[in-house]
Amino acid sequence: MAVADKSPGAPRRGRPATGVREAILSATESILADAGVARLSTKEVARRAGVAESSIYYHFGDRLGLLLAVVQTHLPPVKQVLEELYRTAGTGELRDDLIALLDALERFFRRALPIAAAIESDGELRKAFAERSSRLDVGPHRAIEGVRGYLAEQRGSGRLPRSLDLDATALLLVGAAHQRALQRRGSAAAADLASSAQLVDVLLPTLSATP
Repeated sequence: MAVADKSPGAPRRGRPATGVREAILSATESILADAGVARLSTKEVARRAGVAESSIYYHFGDRLGLLLAVVQTHLPPVKQVLEELYRTAGTGELRDDLIALLDALERFFRRALPIAAAIESDGELRKAFAERSSRLDVGPHRAIEGVRGYLAEQRGSGRLPRSLDLDATALLLVGAAHQRALQRRGSAAAADLASSAQLVDVLLPTLSATP
């Protein structure tokens, strides 16, 4: 799910100081959390990060490159969980694997939701994202593809029935994680949400292999 954070033709001048990239990413997340996309300008990001505005273009190319890079900083945990599940496919407890997967996806979505909102609320960003996501093959479908791949491994090892609809099951798991993340960001009733373990326990009777 790698995302290029430099756009062709974007200005890249000078030699940036160590830590500038990280400061810009942190400032962007902070602005989105505090004030939303309305305050997300390169000038405000630079001011809060304590760097020159040109540094944003040097590292990220444009605002969309910056937003995609923020998302990318939160992808490694999800990727690591999936890689670990692939390595141990057929050896660990299916219930524990699915709980770990749901938790990792939820953590990712909780950090990515403000970025998605920022892109959707800005016509220019939305158009640029549609073009760039198609060219770079990035977007929400990659999470579904990753989960589908894991389920296919489980089906191949006999832990899931051959008749299991992998696409629908992957969508259910990713959708549950996304909804939990959405509720936790904006709902006072989030404390009453079913836990990842409870969700898995509901799904397992359907997912488990039959004799």
